[in-house]
Amino acid sequence: MPIGPRFQQSPRDVVSLAGWELDDEFPYGPQGAKPKRILICPNPPPHNFLIGGHRYLFKEPAGSKAQQIWSEVIAYELSRDLRLPVPPAFLAQGPGNGSPGVLIEFFYGYQFDPEARFVHAIERLQGLGMSTDYRRGSLKDNITLCRVHGVKDWRIWWARTLAFDAVIGNTDRHSENWGFLIGAAAGRLTYSLAPAFDNGTSLGYIVRENELKSYSEPQRMRTLIERGKHHFGWIGGDKQGAQHARLCRTFRDYANLYGAMDDAMKLTDPRISDIVNWCCRFDFPVPFTAARATFVAAQLRARRDALATALGA
Repeated sequence: MPIGPRFQQSPRDVVSLAGWELDDEFPYGPQGAKPKRILICPNPPPHNFLIGGHRYLFKEPAGSKAQQIWSEVIAYELSRDLRLPVPPAFLAQGPGNGSPGVLIEFFYGYQFDPEARFVHAIERLQGLGMSTDYRRGSLKDNITLCRVHGVKDWRIWWARTLAFDAVIGNTDRHSENWGFLIGAAAGRLTYSLAPAFDNGTSLGYIVRENELKSYSEPQRMRTLIERGKHHFGWIGGDKQGAQHARLCRTFRDYANLYGAMDDAMKLTDPRISDIVNWCCRFDFPVPFTAARATFVAAQLRARRDALATALGA
């Protein structure tokens, strides 16, 4: 069962990880603010949106970063509309103390393709002598890397990913947050682009609850949108060109793709309302409040409209 739409998580089906086993080979993911645990889903799975026997990453952002849990879940919900593969993400509570977090499906290691492996873009950039710092580089470097590895449909993937990041305000698509799935065909390695993972640094997650109302002021919302940018610009050191909507326009014109970003611009107000209202129905230790719902919905509409303006739609 490859990456694709799963059944939507019901507000009554927050995943309890009690009894889930740590992965024997890789029990912990890369170290961040807190360890990320890698667990194996029981078989049969406890919910119809999970895959029995498959690996999942459990992330537990806390404190000022706790809203990243919701950012991951909402990003996955939006990906259904924007036609971009994104690892399914679900609300969960950890084994033992029931700590709140987000459970993210591994996007490789499926039974239908157990030999596929993943490599971060930074590893290939370093291997080719193109970059040594994962927070630097440029979109043109990323394009070159895709071409060198014979990746098919890289234009569509980057168009949809850049538009997706512009809509959610993701500021963290550096070269450790994208990469390649490597397989084999006819005796040679094949490279394809992995799903767009690690989407938590988005949707204004850092804005505190007591500050949310102030973003109802149009100028403050415009400032938030305008400041949204990637680590990379079109060329190295191009900080101004890293702004989300402007980079989308630059790439669209370069790749001569005038329809690939349409899904992001056609995201409807009712669909945005459906998603944030769904979030509000969960009884979860990190609440998604009505004020947060109003802020996130307004932000999504503003980011969508800023993208449409930049693209002349």
